Amino acid sequence: MPHRIVLLGFGNVAREFARLLAERRQELLRDWGLDVRVMAILTANHGRVEARGGIDLRRALRASAAGRTLEALGRPIRVDSKEYVRKSRADTVIELTPLRIVPVQPAVDHIVAALASGKHVITANKGPVVYHYRRLRDLARRNRVGFRYEGTVMDGAPVFNLLQETLVGARVLSFRGVLNSVTNFVLSRLEEGGTYEEGVADARRMGLLEADPSMDLDGWDATVKACLLANVVMGGRVRPEAVPRQGIAGTDAARVRAASAAGRRVKQVARGSREGRSVRVSVSLEELPPDDALHAIRGTSNALLVRTDLIPELLVSERNPGVRQTAYAVYSDLLAIHEGRLIPGR
Repeated sequence: MPHRIVLLGFGNVAREFARLLAERRQELLRDWGLDVRVMAILTANHGRVEARGGIDLRRALRASAAGRTLEALGRPIRVDSKEYVRKSRADTVIELTPLRIVPVQPAVDHIVAALASGKHVITANKGPVVYHYRRLRDLARRNRVGFRYEGTVMDGAPVFNLLQETLVGARVLSFRGVLNSVTNFVLSRLEEGGTYEEGVADARRMGLLEADPSMDLDGWDATVKACLLANVVMGGRVRPEAVPRQGIAGTDAARVRAASAAGRRVKQVARGSREGRSVRVSVSLEELPPDDALHAIRGTSNALLVRTDLIPELLVSERNPGVRQTAYAVYSDLLAIHEGRLIPGR
């Protein structure tokens, strides 16, 4: 029986996920007994299309690369996206639309429509999870379907699988992390003698920037990730707009190089800690000494240092991840749901 997928969004991560599915189709069948068919792709600017037998993903990738609409790949979808998600016969809806820092957004409506109609949901979109984690988790539980979100923080590194499943019973007390690859990459370029503009241009060429570059450069991406960690693994109720936030726009290159000459490194550090019954989050530029575990994190690498009541310090680091690693997180979530691991930590 095919496992039918509706794919919302066809940006960098969605295209790489499609490429991964196409490459590993035989492996999924042989090793997992999983016959994956992408039945529909819905985008804001490149068409919305469905195909009963499954969309040819290699053709979809070629069309996207050429800037063509996807609607030649099947039957155009004319109904509202939320209505389509609700009525479709998909098994899993994968939500990969761009990040928005607002509580009310179409991505939330799509996820609610999917869960309420008995479909699994996988997302790498931080926005819906940071604002509505409890609501979405509880809706998935009531309907006995999957809701997974590994790709929302640190690309393919198993952050939520680790903290919510492997370290079951341990209480997260605090965390510090270098969570935004673009920021870390640009700061590394400044340290090496480059300019801010050159670093941003290189990040854009590498496909690292969010659809709205200010999400990365003004610190929003790191702030949302920090809030997401605080809300999901620490039980917080923190909203990104209420968090002290420092991006790298206008960063003094001389300060970065002076710190480096003194053996220190300027990093954008996201923090979360417990204060009584609440959780406090902040994102700021800090000068880290050589003995700090985050000092060595350079380029597009990222890292998360977690303190728990049972393991004093635990460092998770991913060296120079790219879009493929985020796509892998979605892929691994699909396999987890196939295995019956519907919600992290359940």
